[in-house]
Amino acid sequence: MTVWIAIGNTLRRDDGAAHRVLDLVGAVGGIRCHQLTPEMAELIAGADRVVFIDADLDPGPARLERLDEGAARGRSLAHFVEPAELVALARQLFGFRGEAWLCRVPGEDFSDGSGLSPLAEANAAAAAGLLLP
Repeated sequence: MTVWIAIGNTLRRDDGAAHRVLDLVGAVGGIRCHQLTPEMAELIAGADRVVFIDADLDPGPARLERLDEGAARGRSLAHFVEPAELVALARQLFGFRGEAWLCRVPGEDFSDGSGLSPLAEANAAAAAGLLLP
């Protein structure tokens, strides 16, 4: 079982690109959030694979990369966490043994408003292509 997590604010234009990717891959039951929280660690614990989908400020094509858990900062728990920190928590607290991936969806317009820029829409479609078999 794969757990899909779309991260971003749909009221900040391209920041909502991950939600569009979730729509395109037809991930029924995917998790949609503005930010990751420590409480989500239990939600991914029983999965074989977790895929975090997030808008990216860096230019370039959409990309899928294995999550580097060594990148977890190990900071004290806050109200939000990074994907690597959430996976580390899921492993430590709930025995998560699955794969963890990060899908980056570059955008260019993160201003207030709804709808994606043409670049983010194209990258969302490309990201969906990376995620579908």
